[in-house]
Amino acid sequence: MDDCGNSSQFEVQITGYFAFTSVSVSISNYTGDGERFEEKIMVNQGEMMRVRLPESVGIKGTTEFSNVVLVKADKDISVVSVSNKHVSPETTVLYPVSSLGNEHYIVTPSTESLDSYPEFSVVTYQEPNSVEVHVKGKLHYLTQVHPTGSRLTINLRAFQGYQFQGIGDLSGTSIVSKKPVAVLVGQRCFCNNTKCNHVFEQLLPVCSWGTTYIIPPLPRQKVDEIVYITASQNTTVLYQLGEQAETVTLAGGSVLQRPVKPSIPVYISANVGIQVVFYSVGAAMSNSSHAFLMNVPDVASYCRMYSINAQQGFENFALMVANTSETGAIFLDNQPLRDVVWNRVSGTEFVWGMHTLAPAIRSHAVEHPSSPFALLSVGTAAMDSYGIPGSCRKNVTFKCQTETPQIQEQLEMCKDVFLQGSTSEFCSFMNSTLVNLETMCAQDRAASLEEVAGPFGSFLNSSTLSAGGNESKREVASAVTFLLQSVELAALTAALKSPETKIQTVTTESMAIETLLVVPAAGPCDDVFRLRALNETMDIHCDMVTPAPTKANSWAVAFISYSTLDSIIDKRFLNEGDLMADEKLRNFHLNSRVVSGAIGDGRPMNISKPVNFTLRHRQAKKEEEETRCVHWKFIAGKGIWAEDGCTVLHTNSTHAICSCDHLSSFALLMGHTGVEESYPLTIVTYMGLTLSLLCLLLAILTFLLCRSIWNVSTSLHLQLCLCLFLANLLFLTAVTHTSSQVVCAVIAGFLHYLFLACFTWMFLEGLHLFLTVRNLKVVNYTSANRFKKRFMYPFGYGFPALVVAISAAVDHKGYGTSKHCWLSLERGFHWSFLGPVCAIILINLTFFLVTLWILRDKLSSLNEDVSTLKDTRLLTFKAIAQLFILGCTWSLGLFQVGSAKIVMAYLFTIVNSLQGAFIFLVHCLLNRQVREEYRRWIKGTRKPSPTTQTCTVSVSTVTTSPKMVSWGEPSTSSL
Repeated sequence: MDDCGNSSQFEVQITGYFAFTSVSVSISNYTGDGERFEEKIMVNQGEMMRVRLPESVGIKGTTEFSNVVLVKADKDISVVSVSNKHVSPETTVLYPVSSLGNEHYIVTPSTESLDSYPEFSVVTYQEPNSVEVHVKGKLHYLTQVHPTGSRLTINLRAFQGYQFQGIGDLSGTSIVSKKPVAVLVGQRCFCNNTKCNHVFEQLLPVCSWGTTYIIPPLPRQKVDEIVYITASQNTTVLYQLGEQAETVTLAGGSVLQRPVKPSIPVYISANVGIQVVFYSVGAAMSNSSHAFLMNVPDVASYCRMYSINAQQGFENFALMVANTSETGAIFLDNQPLRDVVWNRVSGTEFVWGMHTLAPAIRSHAVEHPSSPFALLSVGTAAMDSYGIPGSCRKNVTFKCQTETPQIQEQLEMCKDVFLQGSTSEFCSFMNSTLVNLETMCAQDRAASLEEVAGPFGSFLNSSTLSAGGNESKREVASAVTFLLQSVELAALTAALKSPETKIQTVTTESMAIETLLVVPAAGPCDDVFRLRALNETMDIHCDMVTPAPTKANSWAVAFISYSTLDSIIDKRFLNEGDLMADEKLRNFHLNSRVVSGAIGDGRPMNISKPVNFTLRHRQAKKEEEETRCVHWKFIAGKGIWAEDGCTVLHTNSTHAICSCDHLSSFALLMGHTGVEESYPLTIVTYMGLTLSLLCLLLAILTFLLCRSIWNVSTSLHLQLCLCLFLANLLFLTAVTHTSSQVVCAVIAGFLHYLFLACFTWMFLEGLHLFLTVRNLKVVNYTSANRFKKRFMYPFGYGFPALVVAISAAVDHKGYGTSKHCWLSLERGFHWSFLGPVCAIILINLTFFLVTLWILRDKLSSLNEDVSTLKDTRLLTFKAIAQLFILGCTWSLGLFQVGSAKIVMAYLFTIVNSLQGAFIFLVHCLLNRQVREEYRRWIKGTRKPSPTTQTCTVSVSTVTTSPKMVSWGEPSTSSL
């Protein structure tokens, strides 16, 4: 169309409905830069790409032109033409060649401006054509002005067009051609309410006209807009604006102009086909949106699926007209529309609503699963606006497309491969899978499962799925994921397209499929549906599905069993670290067929109850083997077998029953547990803990009954012994009582608290040791004496209680496992114990090393008196024993990996099961004062020594004199 400013920008926006759609944009007879213009692109499903056209394609004045833009694609696409001409952008949907016709009627906005020229262009396709123009108004052609009643004959060559301009209104001018043509109408410069703007729109031929139309009001509308109604023959038209209706009779070639009021919808009906074109005049205020033309779709042409393009820098809106009872099932980009206010259209069963889109340029998919509706796309900005009808999709539903965002990277990579003309076995596999799915979905007839199993089954023998190497492994994972999802969609589609067949089954060499068509029950349902494929079954409850907000009459269930897929996605795709169970598996392998379950009306649905799968073992399960239910997961380009969300309900030598809270592809994983059951290790554990319990009991009695040694150090020892005694006793007697989940969780919670309390008191032991030893370097240092019980007890028992309370509040299900009443490894819950323990071990180790450093300096200053140390070896033994008492040896548990796992397991078990014995040995048996008390008790002497009333028996206490250092002997202290 003609320019109205100094600069012009032209582009076409192409949206794909299928993956790997090849598109060519060319200009016939183009010689603008001395070379032929052609740009080749590739678009994927839901992707919109822009192709910039040279400025020279703009046509000026009344003239013949040969620069015709031709867009070709190997699959269905939608095309929007955008013309930006000096603050006056305009858009129109470009209709495919199959929609062109032989008869059109021109509509051009009327204007009183002297510098405004109505215009229209006629373009023919690939064959020469003869066009007759029956003039209404005044039309420029060649060097003359032709008045109303003139008939002009234009002969056009292939890919040629002619642009006409007129004086005043040309509405009612008819175009009749021997072969189909495209007709675009517009205004060279329109200046009604805004600055100079141009408008244009591709008109529909008479054969595409309808009899019923609904026009929703525009957003932000402030003035009356205009609707043009064109008749090709004598026609009776009912025009209803809100509640006001009028009937008008039109002669052939007549154009009726009527207002569209703000916020009031318009209903139009006729006894024969009419053309309805909406014209927005632009708001009557400065710096406001400009005018645009837009075809209004008739009710009979409403679709269930649309594609619309939002434009950059605009406030974009989706205007919808739908049946009153079907508004809750409209989806935008696969999400239900819930924020739309629907308003009644008087005299009809329809309502209209509006939804605001994002201000970014992108393509949106809008659809309803069963009921046709209308969609218009409009946008407003300062000095700019646009309006176009949505591009209708009649063959393939968006829900039948593979919604796989995880593999978009692979699809983009393959798109680049195809554009470069390269070959890729992986990309060819992806394309073949897509073509097969698209072909099946496009069939407007009943489909059988044989059409699914046959073509898709052949893909399982592709060499792409048997490749090796790291990169090939990624491609195999992507290809398998895509194939699994495609088979599920195809099976559901086949079931939904055959409503007369409730159950369908098929068995081939590569797979077996069974589908079930379910009509939702009016009330609660207690039925359990069982689907069988080969030797596997899937059990689902009839009310386990929470449907999406749709009025679909039925939904389908599909169950697929693959004969050979487990040999393709085998244990190569499972690392030990991917397992979520408390104990890892060794020598694991897949031991069942891979099965898939899918459910719905073609859309994702939320499952309210678990699904049970019965899977047959490939090899008989051995007694010492563990069975896990795993599902296929594709994350970040990596395919893995994972077990989150699935549990084993029952297993025997031949079968296993899995219960899963989601639907995917599943299999059985089998292997030995990661830590072998070691009878000697169990004996060591029980013997060590029994000895520790006895020693801890004796230590507790000693600290309670020996009044002569009561002080802060003794209190610390006593609390540590009490907590450790209770923790070891509970661990020894109840850690394997997993029969009751609630009781097991309570036991795990108490163990969590008691062991954390042990480490908290170990920390207080280390802190007291550090403060006491530091007193050696500072004159009159009193930090140890300030170690009061009123701070000690709240921290010693309050801190572990706080950790356990927070842990239980965050994830109470983390307490108790299927094997032991301890903390679960899932979601890192065990770090609620390991975190504080590792921190305390690190702090105590630091305290210990600093203490040794201080003592080294002190001992070196007493070399001349070192002979006063009665037993240097005993002192060294006590120092090393502090590592055990302070819990530092628990760090050995972190080193149970690799080849040293067994050695470290024995070392960890022996050392820590004897911690109570170490405490009794160091704090009681190796303490001189306690030994003296023991002798008195044995001899029956209960009278304490008057010189030892304030003595402490703590290895954590060090006293000094100018001549002697004694570690572990009596010292003066204060409570």
